[in-house]
Amino acid sequence: MNGRARRHPLAALMVLVVLHFLVDFYGGLLVPLPEPTLTSHLNTNIGVIALLIGGWALLVNLIQPFSGWILPRRGLPILLLLTPFAAAFTTLIGLTQSFPMVIAILFIAAAGVGILHPEAALAVQSLGGRHAGAAVGLFMAAGYFGFASGSMASGIWVEMWGLHRFWLLFLPALLMMVAVALSGLHRLEGHITAEEAPAERPVGFPAVFGIGIGVAVTMCLLVRFITILLVRGFPDAPAQGWGGATVFATGITGAIGAFAWGYLADRIGAARVLTWLNAAAIPLVWQLTRVEKLQWAPVWGLGIGLTIGSAFPLVVVLARQARGCSQRLRMGLVIGGSWGLGETMFILGGYYLNRFPVNDPQPVVRILRLCLPLLLATTLLAWHTAKKAGKTKLAH
Repeated sequence: MNGRARRHPLAALMVLVVLHFLVDFYGGLLVPLPEPTLTSHLNTNIGVIALLIGGWALLVNLIQPFSGWILPRRGLPILLLLTPFAAAFTTLIGLTQSFPMVIAILFIAAAGVGILHPEAALAVQSLGGRHAGAAVGLFMAAGYFGFASGSMASGIWVEMWGLHRFWLLFLPALLMMVAVALSGLHRLEGHITAEEAPAERPVGFPAVFGIGIGVAVTMCLLVRFITILLVRGFPDAPAQGWGGATVFATGITGAIGAFAWGYLADRIGAARVLTWLNAAAIPLVWQLTRVEKLQWAPVWGLGIGLTIGSAFPLVVVLARQARGCSQRLRMGLVIGGSWGLGETMFILGGYYLNRFPVNDPQPVVRILRLCLPLLLATTLLAWHTAKKAGKTKLAH
């Protein structure tokens, strides 16, 4: 081993975990802001804000597979030093009311968030060695926790101070850059291998991609619209803060579930666990869409995080084992493609809301209840995939 990161792999892994937490924290800051903070700040309507925030998230998901294609095959670790600085640009959104400037700020932030994921995930697998699975699980859980924490912090901040001095949240990014430099991660070499999984794989990639789309679209609709629903349903209460707390609750149990269900999936199969998680989420989503007290929203969020909110890492496991396309392309499509489609649905949902009075919660309820048939369809697809994988194993 050469280089500081190779000599101290555990310390380098911990830096990567914190790096993922912080970068996704900056992404989570945008979740509670659309209404009324950004509609008021930019003097526009929810449809335009949905296009702005949804377009930002869509760009993040397009950058992930695109960066995997254009970057050097052996990686470009210097990006690990630059990504927290770029991602932190989301904190500057309150410094200007110029729409073009806000677009430019979010473009830089999207590049930071999008480029980090493929580069850091491959570095984690390399440094994890024999324990690569556990290392990747910890890395992904940190991202969940970071996104949820950013959402909660942002909701509380704007309830108390609006966007005043929101830029102070930029400062942790500078400390993170120092930590990455001291760890030597920006000089890590050879962390990407050309090794592929065996040629015979039990699951076809199109089915896995379909499951990924179902999980990602459901979570995008829930995460993006739940705060809007609470703001409209409880106009005289601090609903943005409670919305941020609800997303935080899904992230906490989502991170815990990512470990628990990953451990179970190693023993009975990822597709079978995905079947249960999608089915169990259906009544929880129903309850969240008809919540009558703000305090109950985070409670249902805890259950959603433990079910569908912790399902996507299992989709990534299935994609790695699937047949069809190269491993790198499968990863890019299932992560970037699935979540990109989810953000597209958010944009379309924002335009749908513009057809109704600005404070009407019922169209938001209708959008969120689209998750119910989607969860049912994903449950059936996961069940069919699990059944097919079981037959393939018996045949071998």
